[in-house]
Amino acid sequence: MISRVLSRELAVNSTWVALLINAISAGAGALIGLAWRRFDKWRKSRGHRAILAGLDAPMIFVFPPRDVVGRTLPQTAVEDFLAINNVISAFLRVGRQPPEKIRDHDFLGEAEKRHSSLVLICAPKSNKVTGEALDLLQTGGKYPPHLVPRFESLPGKPDQWQIRWNHAVWPSPSYDQKGRLEDVAFILKVQSPWAGQHKILIVAGIRGIGTWGAAEMLKKWWEPLHDKKGHSRRHGTTKQGDFVAMVRVTYEASDIKRVELLALEDLDRVDSQLRGR
Repeated sequence: MISRVLSRELAVNSTWVALLINAISAGAGALIGLAWRRFDKWRKSRGHRAILAGLDAPMIFVFPPRDVVGRTLPQTAVEDFLAINNVISAFLRVGRQPPEKIRDHDFLGEAEKRHSSLVLICAPKSNKVTGEALDLLQTGGKYPPHLVPRFESLPGKPDQWQIRWNHAVWPSPSYDQKGRLEDVAFILKVQSPWAGQHKILIVAGIRGIGTWGAAEMLKKWWEPLHDKKGHSRRHGTTKQGDFVAMVRVTYEASDIKRVELLALEDLDRVDSQLRGR
């Protein structure tokens, strides 16, 4: 009888041990699975984070207001609003806090320029802060002037614009197209000309669809930017560093269909070369 009781107790204990082992295994498996999913998400977004690196709080969007009769609050073009929304989404996708403030270019204070990272939306013909930033970068002496994009009207066509950059001109085919439109834009991440401890990000197209599309590239087509950006100790470049990129935006049926990288200049490398002189 004693042996039968002991056998039953051993069987019960073995069952509980087996259940405990299974519970521990299941819990450990769930934790490992969760940890792996988090690590995989971090790994896949690492390159995306690098594109936005250096743009730290406090951070401000600066946009050009559009005059609307009878409105008290500043209005913005649809394309500018969509560009702002795309940049916000890009920050959120990599677990970063997006810019927490927004200013129309007439109400950005000098102190805010000196003490904030800035995300400048639109070209100088609309956003005067973009124009001021590009002028300061042109004349500041840190980079050769040809590496700072500038906008100019086409000869004989004052209402049409092109970008002059890196010893070339980049016109917008959209002026001569209907339906499916192609515009050219640039993305510039660089040390702020107002505050060396901060960065500015400029997203500017020749036309509104270019600005919208360039911001969309930062949101979901960022891989070519990351792939092209240098990472070399010898050349002083990192994936997180400064760059200027020229892109082509394709628009059709009220949507951005594609954004292609046309050229990228690694400003880290330029910095390194200038320091080595």
